[in-house]
Amino acid sequence: MKYIKYITMVLLVGLFAACSDKDVTYDMDKANDATKAYIQLFNMAPIANNAANYAYAIDINGYEYVNDCAAVLQTRNGFPGGGTNLFMTVDAGTVNIKLYKKENVTYERDANGLFYVTFTRETVRVNPGDTIYFVESDGVVVGGTKIKKELIYNGEDVVGKIVRDKDQNALERIVKEPYYVGQTTVEAGKRYQVVIHDLAKDPVAVEMDAIPAMGEVKQEFGDVTDIIGEGFNSKFYNFLYESEGVPYPYKLQAFYKNQETGEFDVPGGEPFGFGEACKWKTIPMKKSTYNSSGYARMDYTFHVIDANGNDLGQLEYVKANGTSGAFTDYWSSYYVGRAYTHFVIGVRDGSGVVMANTRWTAQ
Repeated sequence: MKYIKYITMVLLVGLFAACSDKDVTYDMDKANDATKAYIQLFNMAPIANNAANYAYAIDINGYEYVNDCAAVLQTRNGFPGGGTNLFMTVDAGTVNIKLYKKENVTYERDANGLFYVTFTRETVRVNPGDTIYFVESDGVVVGGTKIKKELIYNGEDVVGKIVRDKDQNALERIVKEPYYVGQTTVEAGKRYQVVIHDLAKDPVAVEMDAIPAMGEVKQEFGDVTDIIGEGFNSKFYNFLYESEGVPYPYKLQAFYKNQETGEFDVPGGEPFGFGEACKWKTIPMKKSTYNSSGYARMDYTFHVIDANGNDLGQLEYVKANGTSGAFTDYWSSYYVGRAYTHFVIGVRDGSGVVMANTRWTAQ
C-alpha cells in the first residue's frame, strides 16, 4: 500500500506541475477589417476535370501558395481546401491572380554545353561523376545499350530526357509561366467567393452573405406545416454557358425534391443570372437514419426564368451521350446543419464540357 501511496503522490505532483496560468499563443497577426478582405478562390471554367488542368501553384498579389508539387486548386473545386469556412486575407482593392501547372523536369544544355535541371525555381548543374537515373523507355543509349537505371554521367547527350530519382520516379516542377492570369476587386471587411469561369477572362467576385442560423425548420406538405427541425443551408451560383464562350442568357431557379411528395417543389432560393448567386436558403430534410446526426440524399433541378420573370419550365441540356433531356442531379449525403455552395457549370448545348453541378461545403 505504501507504494500505491507514493505513486499517487508523484502523479498529483506531476499534474500540478503541468498546470499553468500561461496563455497559449500562436504566431499570427489578427486581420484588420479596415484594410483586408477575405476570399476563397474557385476554378469553375468549362475545361476537362483532370490533373492536367489542376493548379499546382497559386499567386495572389505576389504571395505564392504551393504544396511540394501537389495540386492546390483542382478543377471544379476551391482554395483554401481541407476544411470549412477557410479564407485567404488580401489587401482591399485589386486582387491579381495567377495559376501555374506542373511538368516533368527534363535535362537542358546551356550555351557552354553543360547540362542542368530546374527544380521548381532552382537550377542545379549536372557534373561529370554525378549519378543520374533513367528507365529503358527514356531511350538513353550508351555503348549501344539502353540505360535501365543509373548512369555515372560522363558528358553523354541527355538533353530533353526526363529527370528521375534513384527509384526511377519522374521528377516534376512548377511551370514558369502561368496558364491563367486575371484580376478582380474586393472591399475591406467583406468575404468573397472569387470564381474563375473562363481561362481567358477575369474572375467574378461575389460577396458572400451570412449563412443563416439553423432554427425551426419547416416543411410544408400541401396545407400542413410540419416543424421537423432538420435541414441544411444551400445556395447556387450560375456559371453555365449556352455554347462555348457564350454565357447562358436566362436566369435559373433551383428546386429541391420534396421528400414527402416526390415533386420538385421546394425552392432553393430566388432566380439568379450568369455570374450571380442566390441568397442562402434553409432547406428542410428528413435524415435517412433517425438516431444519428443525420444525412439524406437530396435531388434538385432548375427552371428557366426569362427577363419578365416568367417560368419557362425545366432546364434542358445535351448529355454526354448526345441526347437531350431535363437536368436533374443529386448528392447522396446532405448533412443536417451543414451549408453547401453549388456551382452550375459547363456548356448546355453540348458543344463543350457537359453541364454539371458541383458542390462545396461552406460550413
